[in-house]
Amino acid sequence: MSSEHKITRFSREEVAALEHTPELSNHGRRTFLKWSALLASQTIVGGGTLNLLTGRPAFADDTFNNVVNWVYSVCGYCSVGCGLRIGVNAAGQAVAVKGNDRHPTNAGRVCVKGVYEYKILDDRDLRVAERGKTPLRRNASGGWDPITWNDAVTLLSQKIVEAVNVAGPDSVAIYNTGQWTIEEYYSMGKLGKGAIGTSTMDSNTRLCMAAAVYGYMSTFGSDGPPGCYDDIENTDCFFLIGTNPAEMHPQVWRRIVLARKAGRAPKMIVVDPRRTQTARSADLHLQLRPGTNVALMNGLLQQLIANDWIDNAYINAHTRNFAALAAKVASYTPSYVSSITGVPAADIQTAAQWIGTSPEVWSMFIQGVYQSMGGTDTVRLICAMHLITGKIGRPGSAPFSITGQSTAMSNREAGGSSALAGYRNYYNPNHLAEVENLWNIPAGKIPAHATKVVTSNKDLQPNIDSMVEMMRDGRLKVFWNACTNPAVTLPDLNKLYSYLDFANPNRPFVVVQDIYEPMETAHFADLYLPAAQWGEKTGTYTCSERRVNLGRQAVNPPGFDLRPDYGARSDLEIIKMVSDRLAALDARFRDNNGGSLVRSADPETVFNEWRQVSSGKICDMSGMSYAALEANDGIAWPSTPGNVLGGKRLYTDGIFNTNWSRAQYGTSAAAPWIDPDNLGRAYLWAVDYVPPPEVPDGQYPFWLNTGRVIEHFHSRTKTKRVPQLHEMVPENYVEISAADARSLRVATGDLVRVTSRRGEVVVKCRVTDTVAAGAVFMLMHFGDLDTNDVIENGGRLVATNRLTMNYVDPVCAQPIYKHCAVRLAKA
Repeated sequence: MSSEHKITRFSREEVAALEHTPELSNHGRRTFLKWSALLASQTIVGGGTLNLLTGRPAFADDTFNNVVNWVYSVCGYCSVGCGLRIGVNAAGQAVAVKGNDRHPTNAGRVCVKGVYEYKILDDRDLRVAERGKTPLRRNASGGWDPITWNDAVTLLSQKIVEAVNVAGPDSVAIYNTGQWTIEEYYSMGKLGKGAIGTSTMDSNTRLCMAAAVYGYMSTFGSDGPPGCYDDIENTDCFFLIGTNPAEMHPQVWRRIVLARKAGRAPKMIVVDPRRTQTARSADLHLQLRPGTNVALMNGLLQQLIANDWIDNAYINAHTRNFAALAAKVASYTPSYVSSITGVPAADIQTAAQWIGTSPEVWSMFIQGVYQSMGGTDTVRLICAMHLITGKIGRPGSAPFSITGQSTAMSNREAGGSSALAGYRNYYNPNHLAEVENLWNIPAGKIPAHATKVVTSNKDLQPNIDSMVEMMRDGRLKVFWNACTNPAVTLPDLNKLYSYLDFANPNRPFVVVQDIYEPMETAHFADLYLPAAQWGEKTGTYTCSERRVNLGRQAVNPPGFDLRPDYGARSDLEIIKMVSDRLAALDARFRDNNGGSLVRSADPETVFNEWRQVSSGKICDMSGMSYAALEANDGIAWPSTPGNVLGGKRLYTDGIFNTNWSRAQYGTSAAAPWIDPDNLGRAYLWAVDYVPPPEVPDGQYPFWLNTGRVIEHFHSRTKTKRVPQLHEMVPENYVEISAADARSLRVATGDLVRVTSRRGEVVVKCRVTDTVAAGAVFMLMHFGDLDTNDVIENGGRLVATNRLTMNYVDPVCAQPIYKHCAVRLAKA
């Protein structure tokens, strides 16, 4: 019997429980994951939860009977991009969600978060806290005073003007999200870069996606996953590295499992330091040591080249720097790589043979690559593996990145934070001039250099500056935090809290724009702006396969009846209000005609403007319209008026975006990946393995790995308020191997003190065979500042990022959350 069947066996007690209560949401997480692995569909279908014994739809506690309108939408959680319909009753309230059975991504299925997604909208469905409905200003006693939108927008605009006057535009920081719409990102980019002129802009996509972006840009010349989901059914070998789709991306996993059961029967290689559900289902699991991805990839490349499992014709025609790559990896023999990674040499050879001899290979990767040591280099080497074998740009073969947020791609395309609109390059004067002309602003207004990243620690990396470092030394005057929760998600939280503390005279003026109050980052806010969210506004969302989906507004935002003075507003409306007020206050923030740069708060109008800005660029959306997006259930870019549906795969002709006139990245045409002959060839990186900056030792003997569960989303800003999701995973925990549990004399349920060089938390123990001896795993979702969390945790500190180190990838500045050193003791 295969390991896959072994892990999905149910006990008699579990079967009896399922017979008594077949609804999935009423069972524990262990049962949920076992059944999801067995069915390969995550057990959720359009219309509710799947009856586990009969396969018939069984509603959760949503009520379809009183739905009078199903509104076309797309999921607002992860980047898979599942099509949804939101059920609205006669009173205008969202009461249900079902999958869009027409949509090619999910065919009517939704995951456990999606089925309850409507519950994040209305106060009556929330487990804790409530929706923000009123702008709030911090008073002298530390409490909140309600203020009108007019007063709030004026206050923020005045603070921006003061900061620019005193310390220049870069003293104004805008830190946003991966959950807005294209229209909102595009407008914030205009406001930040075009009106204010700040280069201190970043988003939480830095924490979850940056390594893929920089790996793509410095290999292919631009961002954007080359492949698509349809490659799953057309491949002969899956190479899944640093990803766990069985638990995190169920609709992708459903397709993988069904493809493996089909006649083509592709092999599956999984690279992960944990024995996840995905790893247990693999034909070959490479259980490597934390932080050794680069060494493993070099070892696979060495074997591909040594055994001539490469495509010399493709290499010669479409790539550069192969000789340097071959020379670099020559020493990374299986035995040498095994000594670094802990993976048996024979398994490295087998993996390389399967990759090299399979006609088509599809690689998927996520945080286990991005948030580990050498994240950017690992992505470069995954791309190199596809390039030297010629397995790219055709059905079944591509390096495919995936991310954790619904619109992280949209932010990068539209230039909402660190990128320049339309995949343009800050260092190319022609690109800058294009944007300034399109926006009708003075030449030179947009800073001609890359933006400031959100976090770093100059004690560890003196040459990397960041918003956090600017907070530390008082250079940051305004910190506008929108739709993200850094008080849970940034590394080394204890230091961050000290910089934001109200007693710190260097702290900036902090603005928090969010959908709930309280939420963790609002504890440090001077001004709170209540925002609308998914389901309460219309806009477009780009998912991982570059498919742009439309989400239509289903219900009004909370406090709608309190307008115009109060009530939550869409982020697009808020951005426009600030843009208008700045233009009214000061001519420096106007366009050449004396007007506000953000010309409309109507999403479709803004999208049509963005289409023209994208026209002719790499992420061309000029062929799209709201009507076409809905009619086609999403359209992938590039999409032009002459070829609306032409964006399924990139690089089908072997021509990449590495010519200087087109490249998205590089400070000059001398950058190594820029093709000096203008032939659009991809660049093959030759890099060495570099050990992590912190490894276990006598004082801190365990590796700490951090990650997610499917029931929660990022910092739980949404999911902790949904009763069903909270009940499945109500608190943080630490996974410990049986051998380590014995030596520590702890058992499942015991409290364990986990300590790093940066902080300490106390959480419950889970003894499991998922982690290797000498390694532990904790969830990144949980904060410990909100009152309800403090009460539920009995005052214990539980936030995992109190432990993590603020060390970032030197190329992309993404923190390495996946490994640091800790010690454990029974609490």
